[in-house]
Amino acid sequence: MWVKLSNYGELLKLLIPSSIRKNICGWTNYSDMVTSQKMIEREMGYRVSKSVTGLNTPTSHKPGIVKEQRVDGSWHFNVKCLRYTLMVFERIHQIKVLSNQKRFYTTNDSNQFNPWFITGFADAESTFNILIQPRSDSKTKWRVKAIFAIGLNQKDLAILENIKTWFGVGQTYSSGTKVYYRIESFKDLQVIIYHFDKYPLVTAKKLDYALFKESFNIIKLNQHLTEKGISKLIEIKSSLNKGLSEELKHNFSDIDLLERLEFKFEGIPSPYWIAGFVSGDGSFNIKTTKTRIGKVQLRFAVHLHIREKKIIKGLAQFFDFESGKYIYFTETSVAIQIVNTLDILNIIIPFFDRYNIKGAKELDFIDFKKVAEIINSKDHLTEDGFNKILTIKDNMNLKRK
Repeated sequence: MWVKLSNYGELLKLLIPSSIRKNICGWTNYSDMVTSQKMIEREMGYRVSKSVTGLNTPTSHKPGIVKEQRVDGSWHFNVKCLRYTLMVFERIHQIKVLSNQKRFYTTNDSNQFNPWFITGFADAESTFNILIQPRSDSKTKWRVKAIFAIGLNQKDLAILENIKTWFGVGQTYSSGTKVYYRIESFKDLQVIIYHFDKYPLVTAKKLDYALFKESFNIIKLNQHLTEKGISKLIEIKSSLNKGLSEELKHNFSDIDLLERLEFKFEGIPSPYWIAGFVSGDGSFNIKTTKTRIGKVQLRFAVHLHIREKKIIKGLAQFFDFESGKYIYFTETSVAIQIVNTLDILNIIIPFFDRYNIKGAKELDFIDFKKVAEIINSKDHLTEDGFNKILTIKDNMNLKRK
């Protein structure tokens, strides 16, 4: 199998012999994979293929989980297969890297990104905005600009630099304790449009993207230079993100506001999307009681606004957790919070070992695994092991220096 990774201009392509593909247990038919060189130029769908068992597996390896697609299109985890299957897959199907390419698994290498990871991360952290500001020297008296941006804590500058390198467009800059990746050049925004058309957003943010793209097309046709075009952009912006500013509401009080469409969840397209989304919105935490040796709880969670409850339910279904298990609601939020040690050891950790967390949160996942190993070995029941966990916990997440 040859892997060639480059900037966005040459989308990631994977070449897998079809005779082998039929015998691999796992996700193999993403839109960035092909079964023959002849198919590379064709438009590929977004579905992932059914998993097919068939590997000759020795019994000496510890079991993990593997995810299979049912006939009805839903997914199922076989808790006895995955950890071993991933090991066998990587051992048998060694990845060859072209001599002039970087190895895609290097931690800070921008070439490591799968396109679905980018979409997942954008679902968690990006914004699509149309800036409309007064401009006295303009015929319409207004200045219009389309902007795609990601803003993070300064500790995540590296992942923004890698995303910029991957897309090949845009700029990064710092402001206080925040760092930003921003694209506002009309020419560069076409790269963003191309990406999200090919690898669509999954959360309610796809509604913002649809409005953003409609606005982009108005600008593309120079209609924003007319009063009619400005009015149309104001109408669109009224339903984009947080809506209109008080200034725009005052100046365009006669414009009909656009009713926001209803969000429809269409499923999770790829495990790489989950890796990207969790790299933005997920958390890996350790809960302890300092006065009780051995009282340790691993906690993996994703918290979202209540309007995103279908995403949380989709994550639970993807990992094949029974209906309602690990899902928690408040009046304004919804979360999936996994605290069962066996599910974390056998499902969550093997999954993110295969589909890597990126950015500063990768360090939290590494520490999370260290604590899981201590628990799995029962060393957390000893004073020495418990103290190691407390030290790790005190240097994770917001406490990390």
